[in-house]
Amino acid sequence: MTDADAPEQLAALDIFLASPPPDVDAQEAFLDEAAALAIQGHPITVYLQDEDSWAFEECEPVRALLDSAGEAALPVTLLGLDIVVTSVYPTTEQMKRFGRAGAEARVQRSAAASACGPTGAAPLPREAGGFAAQLMGVAPAPARPAGGPDIEGRRNLMGGDHGDGLPD
Repeated sequence: MTDADAPEQLAALDIFLASPPPDVDAQEAFLDEAAALAIQGHPITVYLQDEDSWAFEECEPVRALLDSAGEAALPVTLLGLDIVVTSVYPTTEQMKRFGRAGAEARVQRSAAASACGPTGAAPLPREAGGFAAQLMGVAPAPARPAGGPDIEGRRNLMGGDHGDGLPD
């Protein structure tokens, strides 16, 4: 058997549903779609609030979401520990897409590396600049203004100076 013949690797989806549902018909239609995908080999687990209350307590992301947003956040769809859909039933296409995307290997990066861009590295400066570059001789010092004002008529406006305005 070659890699092309191997079954597609899919990530597991956990879906937490309100029980009793606010719209029984919508939930039944969703459960039918989820069951059809499960028969096709998609790893989907559905938890009902009244029958699987232990799952609602043990799943930290769902528990935290329900504590902050209340039951209006249900249904909740998890891909691993990431909440991917809240407050609506995921569509069949979304469940397929999440299953495929979750199975792809992801490189874990720190938040600081992620903030630096898609490569995880800070962008390199295009040219040397700043005072440190001047001290190292990499960047020339900015040109000093030529000419400038004549300072002979300067007056010390702070006081304590008598005479021609120049300090002793």
